[in-house]
Amino acid sequence: MRFTIDKILLSILTLGILSQPAFAQVPSDCDVSAGVKVDIRQMFTAEDNGVFWDIWSHDDIVCTCIDLFYNDPVDAFLHGRVVAGAVVLLGQSEDPRAVPVLIDAIDTYPSQALYNLGNFSTVEALNALTANVRNEDVEARDNCAEALRVMKSPDGPVFETGWVDALQVAIDEVSAWITEEPELDIRDYYVDAFINLGQLLDTATTGVSGTE
Repeated sequence: MRFTIDKILLSILTLGILSQPAFAQVPSDCDVSAGVKVDIRQMFTAEDNGVFWDIWSHDDIVCTCIDLFYNDPVDAFLHGRVVAGAVVLLGQSEDPRAVPVLIDAIDTYPSQALYNLGNFSTVEALNALTANVRNEDVEARDNCAEALRVMKSPDGPVFETGWVDALQVAIDEVSAWITEEPELDIRDYYVDAFINLGQLLDTATTGVSGTE
């Protein structure tokens, strides 16, 4: 009986938290019911929580995750776990609205944010990764290198303005850092990242992948 009461109290508390006015960072096109927000937040606290996309719509998930990142109080139930999970889910969403959130998350959830920025082939995401090539945190650099070595070419044939320039800056930064990287495993990842970025540059400038 106590477990049921606790769940009810948690739902009431969470509903109060998530029904507060959203901050400006939440996109204006987001319109998710308070009940759905509560359900998604509670799923993050569950042991088996890998079925989000099977239950809720893409927009409900993305908007709620953005809302959770910016608005979930630090003293809320399992706050750290919930927000870290929201960052990861945004990284899997393929939704461009996730990119500025992931960039904002670098300060508080660097590993999750940097790793998942590699899923977005945009100038904004690439610039953020380039800025963290020399991050003082070992795990952050590990995930930054991993993101750069797996980043794919944007869907063509027209590339985003500034994409070629951003690639060249990233290549120069990775090249300059490789020999300075103290961790051998991460150094190898940066070597792979350097190769991948070069192939992305070839594709952007010639239309032909370096792997072909």
